Parts: sequence; C-alpha cells; structure tokens
Amino acid sequence: MLTDRTKKALKGINNCSTNENAKVKHLFQMATNYTDLWMEAYQNIRANAGALTKGVCNITMDGFSEERAKNIMKLLKEERYHFKPVRRIYIPKANGKMRPLGIPSGDDKLVQEVWRMLLEQIYEPVFSNDSHGFRPVRSCHTALKRVSQWQGTKWFIEFDIKGFFDNINHDKLIDILEKKIEDKKVIKTIKSMLKAGYMEDWKYNKTFSGTPQGGIISPILANIYLNELDEFVGTIDFNKGERRKVNPEHISLTKKIYGLRKRIEIAKTENDTTTVNILIEELKGLQKQQHSIPSKDNYDSNFKRLNYCRYADDFVIGLIGSKAEAEEIKTKITEYLKNQLSLEISPEKTKIIHAEEGIRFLGYDVKSNQGDTDKVLKVKVEGAHTSKRTITGTLRLLVPEGKVQKFCAKYGDIARTHSEHRTELLSSSDIEILLVYNAERRGIANYYVMAKDVKTKLSQMFYLSEYSLYKTLASKHKKSMAKVAGEINKGDYKGIKSKNKKGEEKIYKLFTLKDLKPSVKNLYANPDLQPNVQMYLVRTELEARMNANRCEYCATEDGYFEVHHIHALKDIKDGKEQWQKLMSARKRKTLVLCWSCHHKLHAGKLSDDRRFNKERMESRVH
Repeated sequence: MLTDRTKKALKGINNCSTNENAKVKHLFQMATNYTDLWMEAYQNIRANAGALTKGVCNITMDGFSEERAKNIMKLLKEERYHFKPVRRIYIPKANGKMRPLGIPSGDDKLVQEVWRMLLEQIYEPVFSNDSHGFRPVRSCHTALKRVSQWQGTKWFIEFDIKGFFDNINHDKLIDILEKKIEDKKVIKTIKSMLKAGYMEDWKYNKTFSGTPQGGIISPILANIYLNELDEFVGTIDFNKGERRKVNPEHISLTKKIYGLRKRIEIAKTENDTTTVNILIEELKGLQKQQHSIPSKDNYDSNFKRLNYCRYADDFVIGLIGSKAEAEEIKTKITEYLKNQLSLEISPEKTKIIHAEEGIRFLGYDVKSNQGDTDKVLKVKVEGAHTSKRTITGTLRLLVPEGKVQKFCAKYGDIARTHSEHRTELLSSSDIEILLVYNAERRGIANYYVMAKDVKTKLSQMFYLSEYSLYKTLASKHKKSMAKVAGEINKGDYKGIKSKNKKGEEKIYKLFTLKDLKPSVKNLYANPDLQPNVQMYLVRTELEARMNANRCEYCATEDGYFEVHHIHALKDIKDGKEQWQKLMSARKRKTLVLCWSCHHKLHAGKLSDDRRFNKERMESRVH
C-alpha cells in the first residue's frame, strides 16, 4: 500500500501534468527512493499470468523481496542497471498470421511497471476522451458505446497502420516525452528499455524502432505516441451547423395530422360516428405516410459531423458528409501519420465504407439502419404501449456472421447441430469441467453483451456447448447422455452440487443466456478478463505478510525474505511436500520464505520436519 508521502507526490505529478506551461521534474528521484512504489508495482504484476514467464534469463517474479527492489533502485541510481533483451515469441492472430510478443525478464518487468505507473500519472489527465485502449476505467466496450452514439453517420473511414508497435520511431517518441518530462535520467532509462533488443532463436537482434508487444510499458508508450494523432484529429475543422434541417414534407404532414385530429374531436362532440370513422382511417393513412419519410433532411449540406474513436492502434472515423469529404479526411490523416509520426497506412485495409454496409470494429459489426425512412417501434412506457420513432442512421452493434461458428468448433458441428465430448477434459473433476464450459460461455456472452442480436446469435452455440458438456461428463462416467442431463437439470437451474470437507453444500450453476444482464457498470471493466475477486482480497494481506519479516515455513525472523510463486493451486493439489500442503491448506499461490528456505525449495532440499509441529501448522492456516 502506498504511503501518504507517495500518494501526495503522485498527486503533485498529476496536477503538474495539466499545467500546459509546466514540465514534470524529479521523477527519477522518486523512482529510486520510494520503496513502496516498487512494492505497489510488484502487487500490480504478480497476479498476471505472465509473472512467472521467463524472459531470456531465469529471473521471474518468483523470489521477490524488498531487498531485491532496493537493489534494483540502487543499480538504477548508480546507472549500473542494464536492461536485458526481450525474448521474442509468436502467437497466432485471428487472421491466421503470427503476432510477435516480447517477454522481458522479471526485474525488467518490475522497472517497466514503476515507469508505467509514473507515466500514467503524467499522461492520463491529458489523454483524449476519444482514446479507450489500455486506460483505467476504459475498455473496448466504452469504445463501442462511443461509436454506437454516432447517430446519422453516412460514411466510415477504417484505418490500418502497418506494423504499428514495430514501427514507433524512437526519436519522435523521446521528443514527445520531453514535451511533458524534464528529467534526463528518466528519459535515458526509457531509451535503454527501447534499445535493449530482442533474442529470437538464441540470436540477438538490435532494435532501432518499435516497442515490443508484451512489454508492460508498451501500451502506455503507444498511447503517448498516438495521442499526437488524437490531438491532430481534434484540430480538423469539419463540423458545421447546430442541427439538421427539418424535412418540409414531414412538417406538412404534421400540420395535416394536427388538423385532422381537431376535426375528429369536433365530430365526436356531434356524435357523428360515420364521420369519425372515416377521419380515423384518413388519419392512419397520413401517419403511415409520415412514418415512411425521415423527420430530418438527411442530405442537409449545412450539417456536417466528424467523429473519431481509437482503441490502441485500431481507430475509425464516422462522417456525416459526402464521400468526397471522407476522401479528403482520409488523405489528411494518412499524410499526418507519415510525415509527423513516421507511420505507414495499409492502402488495401484502409477503406471508406458506407454506414449501411458497416464495418468490423473491435470484433463487432457496426451498421446503420438501412434506408432513408425512420423506423417506428412499439415500446412499453410506464405500463402502456406506445409508438417510438427511431432516427434514421442509428448505429447498431451486432455479433459478426461466422464468429459463432468458429467459436463452436470445440463443441461439435453447429451446421448439423451435432455436439461432441471433449477428450482433453476427461481427466478433470466434474466441477472443473463445468467451470471450463462456464468460462467459455460467459466470456463470449460478456464480450458481445452490447450486440442487439447477442441472444439470438449465441442461442445455438449455448445449446451445442450444453450438450457437449453432457457428453463429456457421460463419457467420463460411462453413463448415457440423457442420464447426465437429468442429473444436471434441477428444474429451476442447471448445475452440479458438491460438498466440502465440512459437509457444506455448494451449487455450481451452468451459465445461461438468462444470466446475461447488460449493465452500465460493466462498460468500464475489461470484458476480456474474468473478474478475479480473490486478487483484490489478498493484495493488502500479502503486503502485511511480507512486512512481518517472518518465514512462513521455518518461522525464522533473521535475514531477508522472498515470495515464492506458483502458477496455480491445481499444480500442487496432490503434492506430498510439506510446503505444498501448506499452500494448498491456505489456498494461496504465494509463500513468504526466508532466503535459505526459498533456495532449498528450488533445489528440492527443503526439509519436512523443520519446526513443523501441528500447532504451528494450525496457527499459519488460521
């Protein structure tokens, strides 16, 4: 937990950043003197899946200690810290191509996180509201929400930057950083990070441009670089007019309808039923005619709008204007990227697309209502049904065609609605199997929760995955699928009951589309991540354990202490070593050890009888 002194210093950085005439100073001094900043950095990255992933050496987050942090601070202060090259690996992209990732060493991850925290304090207050990627309380959902509000959009301009992360110009990036930061040592440290190079197939490669995807600091450096683009787009003078002109034909019909309603009221007071019925039919005809034409002039040349949204290097522009004007905007932005940021646009992937045709943005299809007519929907307001006009050009978020079919491959053949069991899960427990299916079902449903057709598009996938679950459990237990389905279907819910060691019953329910509830709060979370409540609960608890300066295995209070990490508790659930039993009993993936115990653990020489009586075991568990 950060001290009041550190919080005050960070607040000062934040305030200084918003002053256009001031530059942030003394960052390096703060980074190399505030130990709690490093402890916070460790807390930020320790629970990440990559915390134990090795770079070019064996150093990971395992074995972290306050002494280790202080040693890094000392090396930085004495300018003796050297960044190691990142280890380059490749992961598959959605289009079948491979994406390069750079994996830093454990200590380098820690330094990057400290610098990331400081840069966030400087730049977060001044970043554009149109930027949504890798930022606090923003996500791809907030970006999509923003785009869906571009009512009346006629044209989309879809941009694609060639190899953005690999082509960030180091000199230009440093120039941008120096606009806000007046600290040569901080700049020098960032330069060293960028120039560290990478190892691929055990061969060292220098880096003259780019920032490696996979690096902790890379996303914020990318945002700092492209914030220049955000500001440039904001200077384009395009918007015109307060609002669209009202359609004259629509006004004329409104007046006729008003007059007709007056005549109907008069006829009613005279009890002239025949005239009332005739006039009502005439009124219905006028209303139908009115609903068939737009209420606003969709071709009003005096009304123009340019909207912009960026998520990392993926950005799009929505235009209310002509295609020729869209071409001009596209050219302006392409030239700016080339001349000012040394970035090239992919001509074949950068397109101008009519809003009715739609675009693919952040995994969603985005399209406008088709045609020039407004649509009238039946809606319920305060218990009564009424008609509501939807404005022409309202943008819809949709689940892309083919996305569900691709996702369903693991469950069977969606075209034939034929489910299959999953061999790779047969060795897992019933609860683990259910949780795997739940994670997959919840993951895709939560990501597409904003789509208008989410339940329609996902219903078949959910059906297929449910029967794949039944078949997997049936195959495991040598039962019929019908019997397994009957055991899981409890009537009011579907799930598995289980009892813990104390005999307490717990229900693990199968996630269904009925459980999918769109929430405004969810927009500000990262939909790509499953919530890890435990991480928040144990955060300050681990700090307290580290600050206790006591080995949780041998109880010594001498020397200095390190944190032992494991990837997952399931890795040690059947472990016979005493330290494995201790971690399993406490349901923790970390163990604070003295230097001696930690090194013996890794050497496989940690004794099982070191002061390990029943009372001590119980005291540590509780």
